[in-house]
Amino acid sequence: MPVAESNSKISHSLGKPAIVFVATTPFAVNAFLRTHLLLLAKTYEVTLCVNTAAYPLDKDIQSAVRIQHIDIARKISPWKDLRAFFQLFKCLWVLRPVVVHSMTPKAGLLAMFAGRLTHVPWCFHTFTGQIWVNKTGVGRFLFKGIDRLIALAANAVFADSTSQCRFLEQQGVVRTSGVTVLGEGSVSGVDVERFHPDPNARLTLRTEQGLNNEIPVFVFVGRLVRDKGVFDLVEAFANVNASHPNWELWMVGPDEDGLQEKLSQYGQRLGAKIRWFGRTFSPERYMAAADVFVLPSYREGFGSAIIEAAACAIPTIAYKIDGVIDAVVDGRTGVLIDKGDLTGFAQAMKDLGNSPDKRDRLGQVAFQRAVEGFSSTKVSGEWQAFYDKLIKPTV
Repeated sequence: MPVAESNSKISHSLGKPAIVFVATTPFAVNAFLRTHLLLLAKTYEVTLCVNTAAYPLDKDIQSAVRIQHIDIARKISPWKDLRAFFQLFKCLWVLRPVVVHSMTPKAGLLAMFAGRLTHVPWCFHTFTGQIWVNKTGVGRFLFKGIDRLIALAANAVFADSTSQCRFLEQQGVVRTSGVTVLGEGSVSGVDVERFHPDPNARLTLRTEQGLNNEIPVFVFVGRLVRDKGVFDLVEAFANVNASHPNWELWMVGPDEDGLQEKLSQYGQRLGAKIRWFGRTFSPERYMAAADVFVLPSYREGFGSAIIEAAACAIPTIAYKIDGVIDAVVDGRTGVLIDKGDLTGFAQAMKDLGNSPDKRDRLGQVAFQRAVEGFSSTKVSGEWQAFYDKLIKPTV
């Protein structure tokens, strides 16, 4: 999608063109923007506007870019949303950036309109999955409408997978050819120096958990929210444990919606053997120590955790949905199951759990694909090239 030209005056901070990124929570920033921010900060004056009270922000990001707290609430809250809008408006008015680039729906809506009102030359938004996909009625209409408003207000919008682009066009959120992907997809790519096969980490973590190297471990890494299919996963794994009682499921990630207690009780009632690790800044340890990554998600923009697991040379079992179909090559880097098919998901876990050779074969292909096509260096390079082409001719 061509980026609209702007004659607005470009301001500079400390001699560098200024770029402002806006996101709702640091969790999304840590997961999706870390390598981009660190690279872009070498060339541009980068400010990150985010709700710093919602989640701990990566220390490398804190030291590399300017941080501006904006009290953005994840859920709709008219008073808080209005206050956040004025905070963001003031920030953009003072900084006068070349670009404002948002991610996540609430941040996108606030940033695109604040950017327009403060005459920011270029306003961009990246879609990383639509929260309205599985909603019906008023909820679907409202959240889909928010995405349409974001697309209308932005100079250009991006998505993190080709299938998501098609979906947004089919749903009328953007016009045909009105959304594009930078590079081959994935908003963040994977840091292959951080995520990689690590026999020592595998041995250490398994020893800490009193688990030998031969027991199959399935790992989920992500937010504990319903849209990630966490209840499906617990039920499917209970089916697995019925015939394989010593196999384990590890659940790693923040409990943003307060579901862990309910999930744990549900798993205990069904007889599922689950370990709960909570939020972590070291997801690579758990992936390196596991055998299969599992993601029965009902919506994804791409499935970045899938590529991170692939870089650790483990295959994925996931639901066959938009976004994920770009991250998993069915039968080559993992196994895709029809959405909601708990029996099929459980059977896929049994098949891979019983087939270490197949796990290794799929994992090696996944590893090669992740390193060659989705390294964070490559993806961040695409972002850098985009901004350089956009900004440097005007400097």
